[in-house]
Parts: sequence; C-alpha cells; structure tokens
Amino acid sequence: MPLHDSMGSMIHLTLGRIELDWGKNSGFSDHSALFRPDDLTTIPYYYAGDSDDLECAHLPLIQRREDFSYRLITEMKEGYSAPLKVVARRLLLLGHTDAYCRQEFQWHAEDGYLHHDFTFDELKAILATADFSDAHLSPEKGSESLAEFLLTHVFPKYGPEAPQRLQISWPDGGEVDGLSAYTVIRLLADNPTAQELPITWQFVDVADGGWAPRAAFDAPLRQSSRFLIVTEGSSDVHILKHGLQLLYPDLADFFDFVDMKENYPFSGTGNLYNFVRGLISIKVQNNIVVIFDNDNEGVFNWERCARLRTPANMRIVKLPDLERFQSFRTVGPSGEHLGDINGKAAAIECYLDTGSEPQVRWTSYDQRRDSYQGAIVGKEGLQKAFLAQKSVDQTYDYSGLTAILAMLISECVFIAEAEAKALLDTERIDQIAGEGPETIEE
Repeated sequence: MPLHDSMGSMIHLTLGRIELDWGKNSGFSDHSALFRPDDLTTIPYYYAGDSDDLECAHLPLIQRREDFSYRLITEMKEGYSAPLKVVARRLLLLGHTDAYCRQEFQWHAEDGYLHHDFTFDELKAILATADFSDAHLSPEKGSESLAEFLLTHVFPKYGPEAPQRLQISWPDGGEVDGLSAYTVIRLLADNPTAQELPITWQFVDVADGGWAPRAAFDAPLRQSSRFLIVTEGSSDVHILKHGLQLLYPDLADFFDFVDMKENYPFSGTGNLYNFVRGLISIKVQNNIVVIFDNDNEGVFNWERCARLRTPANMRIVKLPDLERFQSFRTVGPSGEHLGDINGKAAAIECYLDTGSEPQVRWTSYDQRRDSYQGAIVGKEGLQKAFLAQKSVDQTYDYSGLTAILAMLISECVFIAEAEAKALLDTERIDQIAGEGPETIEE
C-alpha cells in the first residue's frame, strides 16, 4: 500500500502548485460550487514516497520541512479543474466579491490575527501585479503555500521595500493571515499572469477512502446559491437562457427560469406585477430577479413594483436603456421618423442583432404614461435566428444582449454579496459572544 494511504485521505484545493486549502478524512470544505460538471477531468495528484517518516508522507506537501526526505510521486486521478478567471467569476455569484474580501481581511485585522505589516489595499496591489507565471505545478517542484510563494518569488523583487513580518505558520499550512482561499482567487482575478492558472480540487482520495459519498462531489449547485429569473413572457426566457449558454457558459448553472408555458400562473405584465406582490406576501426564500421589458407597458409595471417593499433576496429591474435606441427608425400613423424607443418599444428582441435597417411600429396609445407602445417589425424572425445559433457567431452583434446579461449578473451579485456579508457579520458576532465569558473569567 502506498505510504499516502496508510495515514488517512487528503483533499486539496490548489492554484497551480500553490496550496489554497486542504483537509483530511471527513474534515474538509466543500468547494464543488466553484466548478461546473464539465470541469470534472483527470488531474495530477502529488504524494511523498520513500520517506523514513510515515507522518511526513501523509501530510500536505506544503507542510513538510526540509529535514524530511521524500520523493515526489505523481498519479493521474479524477478531479475538478478550471482556469482561475472562470472560478473568480463564479465566486462573484457566490457573494465573494472584492468588498467581501476587504471586510473579511479587516475583521482579522481588528481582532489582531494578522502577522504581517501590509494593508488590504497593499496586498491587493501586490497580488494584482505580481508575476505568477512560475506557479504552474510541475513534478519536480511540488506544492507550496501562498506565503512561501510570496517570500520566494514575489517579495525579493521589491528589494528593501518588500513587506515585512510575513511569517510562515506551519500549523495552519503557511497561509497569509486574513485571507481565505476564495479571497486569494478574487484578488488574483485581474492579474494577467494568473488568469489561466488551473484551480484544481483533488477530492478522489477522500471519496475512495469512504469519508464522503462519491455522488456528493457531483452534486449541482445548492438552491440557496441559485437565482430564479422571472420575465414577462416565454420568449424572454428562451433568449436569456440561450444567451447565457452562448456568452456565459461558465455561469449558466446559477440561473433557473420560470416556465411561462407549463407552470407560470399568470400572463402579461399586469399579472406579473400581481405575481411579484404574491411572492413578497409569502416571503419567498429563493433569490429572485424580476425583469420587465423596456417598453411602455413594461416600464409602467416596473415603476409600480419599485414602490413595493421588496425583500433583500429580490431585485426588480427593466431591460437597460441603450444609446442606439435613442435614434431608431419608427413607423406610425404620421409616417416614418427617427425616435427614442427606450421605455416605449424596446422589448427583448430589440437587443438582438436587428440588422442594418430595423424598424419599430407604433401600435397603441397608453394614457397612463402619455406614450405610445410599439413593437419591432419581424420579431419572430429575430428570435428564430438567434435561438438557432449553436455557438458564438463572430459576425453577430451581441452588444445589446451582453448589456442585459451584464445587468442580470450584476443584480444577482448584489443579492449574493449582501447575503455573504451578513453571514460573515453573524459569524463574527457569534465569535465575539463566545469569547466574552472567557474574557470575564480572566
């Protein structure tokens, strides 16, 4: 039996050859939300062999001292792997934003847990500009902690101005105090030398050792991490869902859509307003984003919803105004004119590639907003042309759709960040409350 099997089963989360998190047997963090099902692949696992010290053999590589003698063994096994730039985007929808990272760091600073002299902004600048091109894992190098990597590869380049007092604390694996694994990933999101580095989760030893069921590592995102998107009609659902699959495939599994044909209890924008009121009244627990069209009827009901007392887990928006909609070809009783269709006729089909001469036809007058309602000519053909795409078409104009999806993602990040920061505050309050009696007894 290999030495690494004799002392327990290890599980690792790594960035290239930098160890971000590790666990043993049943004591580990669940990082499955960082990855999509398609990220399951064959990845290298690294072990120490031929060591005279069995205790050394089962430890994570970053915890071994130079006085231990070992040979690095590489085995290819099942695991998750995705580029840092993809994982960093997924972390935003999990609420781990830069603002969350700052709050987490400051919490540790206020409690006196930091063993280094740099501020959050200084550390952010270091991680955004440092050269991480040497962080690729290779059999001859093995793994190391972030603290070791900074001390060996980053800080020496600063010369006498290098940050001081960064210490490697062997009991906790050499992490940089105040940083969780997810904060490290987020702070490296804009570093061009780190974006393509693989984030890997080496879980199979724990599964094979019987410490967790194998199926647990294939589980979809928990419902609490997903977002329910509610729109005016089924065409909006089809277009948004297909747009996510084409343009943001790494994030598409975060979103669920109300099925307008099968399960939606209402139809039309007026009833969508009533649906929103119903969701609020029952205190729905799902994270929800309601999207109204940017036409006359949609804006009227969006404005009505804006006056409701919505819970923190709900956002109500309309499709965004676009500059190109300010001078759009329109036709009505008085003939053809260039007009602003923002808030009057900009249904979701207008955000697709509409060709060189799109036209909106005014249909009816709405006294409530003293404005005409309109619809783009040939909207069914625009829908079909887009939904028929199997992959990104370099000749297609996705700018309008990208504006919608960027807004949608931003609203979801807003919800997730608020939830994550509230949980962090609760954890800190609980910790302070737990420390209180000990302080009094002392």
